[in-house]
Amino acid sequence: MENHSMKHQKRNIDEHCNYFDDMYSPDYVCQDMMEAIIDSIKSGNFPDEEMRRLKEGLEKLRHTEAYEDYGVPFALDMWKKFEKQNKYN
Repeated sequence: MENHSMKHQKRNIDEHCNYFDDMYSPDYVCQDMMEAIIDSIKSGNFPDEEMRRLKEGLEKLRHTEAYEDYGVPFALDMWKKFEKQNKYN
């Protein structure tokens, strides 16, 4: 049987892990990268060849289980919104 101290310690570890997961989520990294890419495109500093590669890669990601079932990475939704607003289809 766990004593009070062990339960408290376990709860603190769980909270730390949740915080760690939130702070270092790969999805957040993808979002930051997508923001940088979109800023580069808006400023005219994104080569056409890289745009083609980006679109091909994002299209592959759209068909993954993670995206179809869970919407991860969220950066794909950011890209779709950008495309819709800016007609980069």
